[in-house]
Amino acid sequence: MVGVELRSTSSYASFVRLACLLCFLAAVRPSDAGDLDLLMSFKAAVANPQLLPSWDPLRGPCSFAGVTCSAGGRVAAVALQGVPVGADFRAVSSSVLALGGLESLSLCAINLTGNVAGTRCGGRLSELDLSGNDLRGSLADVSSLAAACSGLKSLNLSGNSVGIPPMAAGDGPAVAGFDLEELDLSFNEISGEDDLRWLLSNLGVLRRLDLVGNHLSNGIPAITNCSYLQHLDLSLSGLSGWIGVGVFGGCRSLTYLNLSSNHFTGTLPSDLSSCTSLSSLSLSSNNFSGEFPVDTLTTMPYLATLEFAFNDLNGSLGDSITQMPMLEVLDLGSNRLTGSIPSDLCPKPGFALKTLYLQNNQLTGSIPKSLSNCTRLVSLDLSLNYISGAIPSGLGSLPSLRDLIMWQNLLEGEIPLELTNLRSLENLILDNNGLTGSIPAGFASCTSLNWLSLSSNHLSGTIPSWIGLLHNLAILKLGNNSFSGSIPPQLGDCRSLVWLDINNNQLSGSIPPTLASQSGKIAVGLVTGEPYVYLKNDGTSGCRGTGNLLEFAGIRPEDLDRLPSRRFCNFTRVYKGLTQYTFNNNGSMLFLDLSFNQLSGKIPRELGSMYYLLILNLGHNLLSGLIPPELGSLRYVAVLDLSHNALEGPIPSSFAGLAMLAEIDLSNNKLNGSIPELGQLATFPRYRYENNSGLCGFPLPSCEDIAGANSSTQHQKSHRRQASLAGSVAMGLLFSLFCIFGLIVIAVESKKRQKKKDNSNCSRDIYFDSRSHSGTANSNWKLTATKDALVINLATFETPLRKLCFADLVEATNGFHNDSLVDGDDSYQREQGTDCIQGPMHWGKKSAYVDLC
Repeated sequence: MVGVELRSTSSYASFVRLACLLCFLAAVRPSDAGDLDLLMSFKAAVANPQLLPSWDPLRGPCSFAGVTCSAGGRVAAVALQGVPVGADFRAVSSSVLALGGLESLSLCAINLTGNVAGTRCGGRLSELDLSGNDLRGSLADVSSLAAACSGLKSLNLSGNSVGIPPMAAGDGPAVAGFDLEELDLSFNEISGEDDLRWLLSNLGVLRRLDLVGNHLSNGIPAITNCSYLQHLDLSLSGLSGWIGVGVFGGCRSLTYLNLSSNHFTGTLPSDLSSCTSLSSLSLSSNNFSGEFPVDTLTTMPYLATLEFAFNDLNGSLGDSITQMPMLEVLDLGSNRLTGSIPSDLCPKPGFALKTLYLQNNQLTGSIPKSLSNCTRLVSLDLSLNYISGAIPSGLGSLPSLRDLIMWQNLLEGEIPLELTNLRSLENLILDNNGLTGSIPAGFASCTSLNWLSLSSNHLSGTIPSWIGLLHNLAILKLGNNSFSGSIPPQLGDCRSLVWLDINNNQLSGSIPPTLASQSGKIAVGLVTGEPYVYLKNDGTSGCRGTGNLLEFAGIRPEDLDRLPSRRFCNFTRVYKGLTQYTFNNNGSMLFLDLSFNQLSGKIPRELGSMYYLLILNLGHNLLSGLIPPELGSLRYVAVLDLSHNALEGPIPSSFAGLAMLAEIDLSNNKLNGSIPELGQLATFPRYRYENNSGLCGFPLPSCEDIAGANSSTQHQKSHRRQASLAGSVAMGLLFSLFCIFGLIVIAVESKKRQKKKDNSNCSRDIYFDSRSHSGTANSNWKLTATKDALVINLATFETPLRKLCFADLVEATNGFHNDSLVDGDDSYQREQGTDCIQGPMHWGKKSAYVDLC
């Protein structure tokens, strides 16, 4: 009965399922059923149908993931972006593209392969996105695809392999031009002058043509019919040579032209001035030369964006900017412009300019006060020029200013207090100038500050504690200044801080353990996408700190030689990229450089909790005590410098676990014990460990050798003590003989004196002049006789010698031979290049404080 009941239950379930299917099919109209069949046909043809689990025939096409239906129930759009189902384009052509009501199809990055030829489309399809796949075909195939889909207005084939094989001259279809409005063929394999000529001769009604990142050659052929063309992007396509006259002469409707990142030379063609509708012109990263083409550009009344960076333009700007009243973005970075910034840059308040990039030129003069009229200004970059004078206080009246970047100039004076009114300020980068004074306290209200960089100036005062209130601050650089006082513990409240560089100042006191308290609180990605360059120092005497982080937007790498530090500090490595960091768990600081200060006390063990720390430099301070074993928890640390301090004790055994170490320097301390043999520590050169009082083990001499040497030294000291004892006995005998001789002399002299006294009734002091056998030493021993008794004053041998000449010292110490030493005290110092010795010395039982300077 149980088995029968189970079979009955199963039969009942099957019956219910079948009934539901019949009911669904009864409700589906024939057109809907056709859409369902075509979509299920596509699913059956893909390599990974399991990636489309919702495409179930029992649910209906309008419930499929990525499918959108019209009000009438027909499939109107299919979007499967990034679902790597894998299919041949023929499967798409025979199924999805045949949907009668389809208006939009996006199959971006789904692993499509095959040729784009042989296509049939539904009559309503207007948008087709096949980008990011591995489709192939010639430009003739692209043209046939566009023609087959008669209603198509936008075709995106970017990021494929279209253009293999390239279309031969004359192979194109005999068409009057594309019926498309937008065609994107960027980042394909289109090459050859013929392909480009065919495209530009058959624009038809195209309004937008993107050919970015192809492999074109030579120059641009004349565009014969571009009366509809509004957007043309030929950037990064390998084009070269001069742009001839007449290329763009008829493109009066063109509003966007991008020719950047090619190899164009010469000057800008004058007939470009006929493109009077241009609002955006990008010519960056080419080899254009000559003076800034004012006459050509000022004929474009609607020009809002002009990007002309990374070329070889020379001359001055003149009053060109004032003649382009609609200009919002001007980028002329990395050229050879000279002269000063126009004094009437923004002639009146409300000027349109939002972005002004003039970095890496040869501009001189001062910053014009008229910049305060650029009330819409968001970004200002004047870095790597020769601009002098003070920072205008009027910049503090720009309500939208976000980026104020002026590193490596000749600016002087104090940071204007008015800049603290910039509540939108995110990046204040003023390194490598001659600024003086302190950091204005009003910046505490600039809570959007993200990158604050004031290094290599002449700033003084204390590091303000209110910096801890800047919770968005990610990069703080104050190195190479004259800041004094202690490091404020409040810096640990900067929970977004990833880069702290305050090296080479006059900071004192201890390292606040609170610097590690920001660990685990960092909001990921606050400084993301900012161009930077990191210059790694080589450790020579002219270098202070581990390296220098510079904001690097619009700078030629070869122009880093213009940095003053390049003359005395060799950059061993240069890293360039975009700021980005991702913390899997809790965030932490990446860079901490407190070197070349006067910090004292112990290294806080809390620093070991900064899990993601890459660089830790505490060198050249006055730190003492043991190295905390907790520093062995810095698993990602690549550079660790604790050199030139007074640290003592052994190297923690936990350092053997620092597997990411690329550099370590523990030299010039008071460390002792054996260098741990495990891990990276034995792979570094010996100078990284030298000048420590008792450190041993590879790469230094072995501890056994040092122990043997110490034993030998003890034996030598014992021998010296025995010799010293014998010498003392001999000296005692000599002294006794001398005393006897002296008594005899005194007795003889007493008799003579007595006779003289009897004759003259007078007394006098008697002096013996004793000279050394060398004839250079001269000592006066005073012998005093009194009426009642005669005393020999030989106190010179009983009290420390205060001063004696170098020759006497050499004779007295047997040429500074070790056998003359009693207790091995060799703490005297000889001044280099002089006969100058200073310090306590001992020989025999005699002592002297030597001061021969």
